[in-house]
Amino acid sequence: MEFHIRLATDAPDLAVIADALQQADPAAIVDRDPADGSLLRATVWMDGEELKLVLTQAGYPPRSIEQQASNCCGECSG
Repeated sequence: MEFHIRLATDAPDLAVIADALQQADPAAIVDRDPADGSLLRATVWMDGEELKLVLTQAGYPPRSIEQQASNCCGECSG
């Protein structure tokens, strides 16, 4: 699932966030939205509550988490 995340802090360490997410989900991907530098995008196999917990435990509590509509093409059968 893809999520858009706004954190409660202004200067997150993306490497720390990526490491925390990948410990919970080895396939997790996180980056900064190039159009809006304060918005993070994460693709993870967890729900919003678990994502919130992982981010909070990593020291980056989210201000908001918004699940995005699926853009699955079906090619990977996932």
